[in-house]
Amino acid sequence: MTGGFALNVLDASSVASSVGLLGLMAIIFAETALFVGFFLPGDSLLFLAGALCAADAAASGPRLNLATVLPGVAVAAIAGAQTGYLLGRRFGTRLFDRPNSRLFHREHVERAHEVLRRYGFGRAVVLARWCERS
Repeated sequence: MTGGFALNVLDASSVASSVGLLGLMAIIFAETALFVGFFLPGDSLLFLAGALCAADAAASGPRLNLATVLPGVAVAAIAGAQTGYLLGRRFGTRLFDRPNSRLFHREHVERAHEVLRRYGFGRAVVLARWCERS
């Protein structure tokens, strides 16, 4: 492809070489803020960003600066988390109006409330991350 701009958001190296830090920040923001961001390669992109920060200056290809990557990614993650919270607060109650839609089931909410009541918020988050669904 000559003269074109090819970007594959599902390929971490394509994002890093095409849009650099801004692309990295956009993907981290989308993963934390938006429901549709779950398929984006955030973890592998962070790993690649670290490798590109450590890349030898003599090497050809894209390079990133660690001094800009660290605060940029932190800002994107925090802004994404806050945006996701605000979107959930604003539009989340609409899910309760339709108790058994394709994405939402009342029984899941009741199970989540039971786990939170039983274990508390801190333990429930850890358990939810590493325990298998029963």
